[in-house]
Amino acid sequence: MSAGRVDAGLRGELARALQRGELFLLFQPQVDLRRGRVVGAEALCRWQHPRHGLLNPEDFLFALDGDAACGLALADWAVGQALRCALAWHAQGHGLRVGVNIGAAQLLDAQWPARLDAHVQALALAPSTRLELELLESSVIDDFDLMAQRIETCHRAGVGVALDDFGAGNSALAWLSRLPVSSLKLDRAFVAGLPHSAADTAIVRHLAALAKELGLAVVGEGVESAAQGECLLALGCEIGQGFAIAPPLPPDEFLPWLRGYEQAPLWPQRPPRGD
Repeated sequence: MSAGRVDAGLRGELARALQRGELFLLFQPQVDLRRGRVVGAEALCRWQHPRHGLLNPEDFLFALDGDAACGLALADWAVGQALRCALAWHAQGHGLRVGVNIGAAQLLDAQWPARLDAHVQALALAPSTRLELELLESSVIDDFDLMAQRIETCHRAGVGVALDDFGAGNSALAWLSRLPVSSLKLDRAFVAGLPHSAADTAIVRHLAALAKELGLAVVGEGVESAAQGECLLALGCEIGQGFAIAPPLPPDEFLPWLRGYEQAPLWPQRPPRGD
């Protein structure tokens, strides 16, 4: 179902859906391809709608346009749910980074720093349990100075900020020069062309090199085959995410999958490079 086919009444239902428990998170693992170990997961929101069935974010996030209160409530809920899951995994011996998508409007909201600090303080985040807010590169940012300040506030709280779908928009390099982000997530369109597209290979190689020069982590999204994972690794992108590794998983399935992956990783152990 696309957003265009969802009735307009959906705009008034999202806030109630939060209260009714109709929204839930799935977690897609992120793997260090060189060392063959799971290092994190991205939290992905789903809505079990009573009439429309299961909705993906692209089917309903448009409903947040012009509704600052609902957008902030959704971001607040997603961060809280994701961190609770991450802390449960940490209690079982797995300290992972967890990524949560957030819009520019929510990150710039005057209430957001206090909301974020409340989560960090209440859950007493362990050093190995790291939250990373994933900001879509296609987001509209009206005040770059304020956004830079908000990202620095996140860093001081021990929270990273990633540029998601990096390279998909027209302002990617401009963002890098103005925003103190901690990592890049390469747009899946570039990964899809690997290893056969010379253009995508060149783009990924240069973006990975740029990230390294800027001291940023880089994640390749949309890894659909082992060949794509091997190619990302060869091009300097050492963290991968996609269905070749695992689909998005419910929280109660994530830990069993994690244990099984550690026993038989898709990408074998490799010694770190000297550089």
